[in-house]
Amino acid sequence: MTRVSRLSGLFLAVALSACAAPDERLGLNAPLPSAVAKSEVASRVSDSDFILLGEKHDNLAHHQVQSAILRHSITAKDGVVFEMITKDQQPVIDQYLGGDIPFAELEAALNWKKSGWPDWSFYAPLFKTAKEAQARILYGSYPRKELMGKMKAQNSDFQTLPEGQMANLNKEIKQSHCDLLPENMISPMSNMQIAKDHLMAAQMLKVKEDGKAFLIAGNGHVRKDRGVPYYLKQRLINQQILVVGIIEVTALNSEQDQFSLYDTIWTTDATPEKDYCAGLRAKFGKK
Repeated sequence: MTRVSRLSGLFLAVALSACAAPDERLGLNAPLPSAVAKSEVASRVSDSDFILLGEKHDNLAHHQVQSAILRHSITAKDGVVFEMITKDQQPVIDQYLGGDIPFAELEAALNWKKSGWPDWSFYAPLFKTAKEAQARILYGSYPRKELMGKMKAQNSDFQTLPEGQMANLNKEIKQSHCDLLPENMISPMSNMQIAKDHLMAAQMLKVKEDGKAFLIAGNGHVRKDRGVPYYLKQRLINQQILVVGIIEVTALNSEQDQFSLYDTIWTTDATPEKDYCAGLRAKFGKK
């Protein structure tokens, strides 16, 4: 059983492993950095080696939560892997960390506007916080051409999931694409997801060194049953993994099974409703 308390437009989630009452130290109008500092999330981050911070990409509040957690927790010994950064962008990141590219020019240097990710202002504080802490930053995805090549499992350097988990992933891929994907595209799209999860797990292991490894990625990539934690656990002994799902409260109410997918859930208000399927319907010629 888990109870969740409201906090100034955001909701603070308590650990899922035990029944816990809302944190009485947190006032309803507490600013987010203070809320994070006083939360159970902060104490669990302190006790963990690998910290995975999920998100719904287009919800600004999710990035504000991530930023507050990083600002409270990250040190020069630590590293952050970003799903949003590809291998061919790593030289830009390295130049930024080395002081050759100023923060004000990082968006243009990464060609962010053509990346397909939400507005730079959502992610900029995360890169700034990591740099100020003198932490490492590492890519978590492949360039588009290379990622497309991962769609064919036989040409990939990873193994697919066990049959039941693969079936569930295929089902989610189909549903998340509004049931519009041709059947022959579903498994390749799942393979892309798996390839990215494998890569992000490997990058977290690489970036950790003597400190902690953080991951910034979508909630689907950080889920424990088949995402990055699934692959981390295959390679770790006596290392603590903390998975923080950052979820819109409307999704939480309708998808209670999410409580099993993360160690802790921090929920936020939802973004205004959008027709995410409109673009796909147009692409596939559906009305």
